[in-house]
Amino acid sequence: MKLLLVGAGGHARPVVEAALDNGHTVTACAATAPPDWLDVPTIADEDPLPPGIEGFVMGLGGVDSASLRRRLELFQRYASRSLVPISPVHSRAFAAGDTVIGDGVIALAGAVVNAGAKISEAVIVNTGAIVEHDAVVEAGAHVAPGAIVLGAAHIGSCAMVGAGAVVLPGAAVPADTLVPSLTRYPH
Repeated sequence: MKLLLVGAGGHARPVVEAALDNGHTVTACAATAPPDWLDVPTIADEDPLPPGIEGFVMGLGGVDSASLRRRLELFQRYASRSLVPISPVHSRAFAAGDTVIGDGVIALAGAVVNAGAKISEAVIVNTGAIVEHDAVVEAGAHVAPGAIVLGAAHIGSCAMVGAGAVVLPGAAVPADTLVPSLTRYPH
């Protein structure tokens, strides 16, 4: 499928890799400036779409509730433009057969989504992140690289589980909450 990449910063690079890995082609990007690593036409958010684009993928990341809310709003806006939101699960990621993966979910290399997990629309399960059995991750949330969401935990909408953080079994992380990374260096 020919895709529009929404956002073209650093997070977009592994997202494009996952989309290509799933047999899609990125033919344009919506960004404030053309990326130097991707040779496709760049449009502004409200510009008409180039011909032939059928779907979109969210290359825009987010590390706090405000940026994740903005990302979710952009996702919903592009979905309302009659574009198909793809959910690339990288070939080196794992999603159990009975998981529920919503529209626009990004699961990058090394990510694991185990049995009975429910991942809502526009969620990022980043590189090496683990979402264990029966966990729920609500719309727009981000499970950062190396983070672990243990069994039956619930992550609210646009919450951020920081790199290397662990959410214990059955815990509930409210919407718009930051679970800090394990270590922050140099701060």
